[in-house]
Amino acid sequence: MRLNRLDLTRYGKFTDGVLDFGDKPLGSPDLHVVYGPNEAGKSTSLDAILDLIFGIGTTSRYGFLHPYPTMRIGANVTVAGIDREFVRIKRPQNSLLDSEDRPLAETLIKADLGGIDRDAFSTMFSLDDETLEKGGEGILASKGDLGQLLFSASAGLSELSRELLSIRTEADGFYKYRARSGVLSDLKAKLISLKTEREALDVQASDYARLVGEKVSFARRYDEAVAERAGTQGRIDEIRRILGALPPMTRLAAAKERLAALVEMPEAPESWGRELPELRKAEIEYDVKSRGLERAIFELEDRIVGLVVDDAALRMSSRMDELSNLRARYMTAQLDIPRISAKAADLSIDALLLRLGKPGEASPARLVLDAAHVGKLRGLIGSKSGVDANAVTASQELAKVARLLCEQRANLGGFAELTPEKIKAFEQLATMIRTIPRSDEELGLRSLMRRREQTSATFTQTLARLLPWRGSGEELAAFACPTGSKIESWKSRHKQAEEVVRASNVDLDRLEAEARKLDAETGAVRGQAGDIDESAASAARAERNEAWTAHRNSLDAASADAFEAAMKTDDHLTSRRLLYFAEVGKLHQLGHRRAAVGAEIDTCRNRLQQASTELEKIKAEIGEYTASFASGAAMEPSEFSEWLQRREDALRSHGEVQAIEMELAETRDRLNRSRRLLTDAMRRAGVSFDPDAEMGVLIAACENVLDDYNAYDSTVQQLARLEKEESERREAADKAQAAASSWVATWKSLCGDCWLDELDSVPGPESVTEILEILDLLATAIDAREGYLDRIQKMEKDQALFEEDVHRVCGILGIPCHGPPGELFHAIAERVKTAGLDQDRREKLQEDLKSLRAEERALSSSREVSAIRQRAMLDHFRVTTLDEVESSLEIVTQRRELQDAILDLEHQLVEMTGASDILAVESLLSASDRTELERELATLKPLVEDQEARCHDLYHSKSKAEDALDAVGGDSKVAEIEEQRRTLLLEITESAGRYMEIRAGVAAAEHALRIYRDRHRSGMMARASSAFRTISRGAYEGVAAQPGKDAEVLIAVAAGGGSKAANELSKGARFQLYLALRVAGYHEFVTSRGSVPFLADDIMETFDDFRAEEAFKLFAEMAQHGQVIYFTHHRHLTEIARKVCPTVRVHNLDEVGTGRRLEVVAAE
Repeated sequence: MRLNRLDLTRYGKFTDGVLDFGDKPLGSPDLHVVYGPNEAGKSTSLDAILDLIFGIGTTSRYGFLHPYPTMRIGANVTVAGIDREFVRIKRPQNSLLDSEDRPLAETLIKADLGGIDRDAFSTMFSLDDETLEKGGEGILASKGDLGQLLFSASAGLSELSRELLSIRTEADGFYKYRARSGVLSDLKAKLISLKTEREALDVQASDYARLVGEKVSFARRYDEAVAERAGTQGRIDEIRRILGALPPMTRLAAAKERLAALVEMPEAPESWGRELPELRKAEIEYDVKSRGLERAIFELEDRIVGLVVDDAALRMSSRMDELSNLRARYMTAQLDIPRISAKAADLSIDALLLRLGKPGEASPARLVLDAAHVGKLRGLIGSKSGVDANAVTASQELAKVARLLCEQRANLGGFAELTPEKIKAFEQLATMIRTIPRSDEELGLRSLMRRREQTSATFTQTLARLLPWRGSGEELAAFACPTGSKIESWKSRHKQAEEVVRASNVDLDRLEAEARKLDAETGAVRGQAGDIDESAASAARAERNEAWTAHRNSLDAASADAFEAAMKTDDHLTSRRLLYFAEVGKLHQLGHRRAAVGAEIDTCRNRLQQASTELEKIKAEIGEYTASFASGAAMEPSEFSEWLQRREDALRSHGEVQAIEMELAETRDRLNRSRRLLTDAMRRAGVSFDPDAEMGVLIAACENVLDDYNAYDSTVQQLARLEKEESERREAADKAQAAASSWVATWKSLCGDCWLDELDSVPGPESVTEILEILDLLATAIDAREGYLDRIQKMEKDQALFEEDVHRVCGILGIPCHGPPGELFHAIAERVKTAGLDQDRREKLQEDLKSLRAEERALSSSREVSAIRQRAMLDHFRVTTLDEVESSLEIVTQRRELQDAILDLEHQLVEMTGASDILAVESLLSASDRTELERELATLKPLVEDQEARCHDLYHSKSKAEDALDAVGGDSKVAEIEEQRRTLLLEITESAGRYMEIRAGVAAAEHALRIYRDRHRSGMMARASSAFRTISRGAYEGVAAQPGKDAEVLIAVAAGGGSKAANELSKGARFQLYLALRVAGYHEFVTSRGSVPFLADDIMETFDDFRAEEAFKLFAEMAQHGQVIYFTHHRHLTEIARKVCPTVRVHNLDEVGTGRRLEVVAAE
């Protein structure tokens, strides 16, 4: 990722600001320094970059100038190697847009970030003085732990270790070895409490009737006591309400008496009481203002009458601008005419004519040549050197080619007599050498023979692995194999059957053990309680019924005795069943469970038998294929599959042996054919050779002969090329000589067409060059002299026009025309100025008079409104003065207040007594005696206290009886306790499982962290050491690891040989160490992933210039791998950056926000 441009359209203090970082430099660091004074917007720009990438938050401190809905940031960003335009606005969703305001996916701008969020990006790639200080504090907090420091600097996951510690603490909260407290201990204690409670509830059923009777008795007595107390309390409350209503009733009577004593008055608005003082005050103000306005109007009218304006001078004010311009030109002419006349006289035209050899020329303008002629002369002068150079170069090249041609002819050797047939034979031999196989074919042949031996041995070994099968490769290929789907079906069926057998055996062992356990428990219960199960009770009841039937039929003593014995047996069994009620239920449960376990045992045995039959069937199907070579023992599907795989390996080896044999035969045929073709070609070329020599020797002999032939052929081709080049060079030399002659003729013609022909001889190019320069000076001097004369004439005309206008205006204004024109102009200007000032004063006085009269009319209107309000009050109360109105308003206010107080007291009395209206209250209170009520209240108070105590005692006894009865509630309470116990056991099981998962997960995560840290530690340690050594200017050699108490710790190695733990360094050294770790982490990130911008905001506040220089060296090194942007308000840091990195780009924030792009200055 790289920022090419940042658009601060509407963000913070910026409006239409643009920060242009330009394209990525090639071969130089991508380092940028953004400079601006305090409050220039450095932090704003850095936060804008973060908001652009990750979005503007719900609240933003940069919305003080532009409201939230209008905030907008734009940028051109290189993402995934593509330049894209992005726009970010303040919106909850779809806030990332393209250049046409269409929504974009957030993943587009974050493609190179590897999934890191805003906090991780700020930690890894954004650095300011606050994070630098926190990093130093983090070194203290970590106590120099090497893994934590390196991991937090490289991966941005400094909180991960603390999160793992929090998870481990959560697990220890459930259980910790040798700890006395914990969730597991609390659950076990609760199990013990439930067991104790269950044992306490195991009481005799014979007490149940007594407990029920006690509960009913206490409940009836408690209800009676509550009813008595309610009656007493009701009477007390009634007496208190009556006693509380007596004082308000007295106040109500007094208020009614005061209301009756006041005079009846008509009602008036409440606002009249506030308006009356204002009306009195306004009446006085109206009188004072009226007299003041009359006096001011009279004075203004006198001043206007006494002011006289010069109308003639006032009409001339419109012409003063034109007259001022004429005066300015008049004064300029007085100064410039002498100066320009002197300049015209100083022009050196005669000296130029003397240099041209034309002294005393009557018409100097004749000597100035026209532009076309001058252009032709200059063109010829410019081409002169080229024409001469071409002629010299062509002559030299011709001589060089002639010399080379002689040398090549002398180099022809013994091949000069070759015939075309011989040349064709050599070409065929060269073609043969290029096409026939080289000596590596013989090496390949030997390699194939070795491969054949190895492959044959491998084939023999693979056949041995197929025992007990025996045969050849062809027989093995003809072996009938089952299909792949059949083999997979065998494996699946075999696996399922084995799993069924294994599960059935496990279930059988478990169920048979459980059956034995249930039988033992049933026997133990029967031994304790006797034969009290349901079958014994049913048999005893049937014997009693049979004895009763026999007794009814016989009605004799024997049947009566038999019935009595049967009835006693049944009653005895019934009483024992009641006595051992819990054991009866347990026998029922044991019986049901024993039957269910027996059914499950039968089911498991059936499944086991079916699975065993399936296994035998699978072995029989496989035996049909292996009967020919393994009739003694059947294979399992996995064994048969492995044998088939070994068969495939053997067939593959057999195929390789056959392929090598075929390739060996083909290679031998190619070698023989190549040897035959080569010897035939050598004979045709006349090359001698040994027929028994190896192929490599023959090829070497051919190559030596061909090298000689190629040298001869190259010489012949070079000779032909040189002959052609000699012809071309000779033709070029002739053309160059002709061009030189043509130039001389043209030059003479041009000189003859102008006054240059008048000289003693035809001038050369150097002379004409000097003459043309003098002619340029002559033309300039002639034009200047004519311009000076024209300006003098125009200035004299301006002077005459000014004098004429001044005299005419003086005649109009009656000013004597004596003195120079400048003094007359000043007299005119003074008259006009005085007339204008008088006119302005008169207009100002007239405006003031108009304002005073308008104020007088407004005052009159307000006075009329006030009079209307006063008349309304006087008429309402039928009085004549405002004092009488004020007295009437006071009476109305008193009556209103008394009426409101009476209504409040009546409502209060009705609410206190609970009566329907005030008449009922008056009737109730008139019939009450205060003394009797107080005596009765004193008698009832101790009575209600006794009744309250009796209610408490009875309620306590009733509650104890209910609790005792609920506790004996029988099986339901015990079942609830048992349910709670099982719930606790399930909770313990689930919590223990989660505890094991957490402990295993924490161990795995810590192991992964250790692996990650160890894998990246060496590279990061080397980078961190180099960076720390650089930024400390050699005060420290670097950092190293040293075993500590719990883990390896980071130490700083001083240049003098000493060392310090990271957490023992000074504050400044810790800052530098943290910066070095961040630099190393950045290199680690960009090495394993892509480049990401690194942002730093004035982190060198405490650095001196030397350490700042070293820090910029680190940033320049980082900028070789990615974009680095440093924000600062220190101008000297920009100079340090230029010194360290000459190609740094410095941006000035003062020019941002003006609606144009920020200028970028690259340091040279």
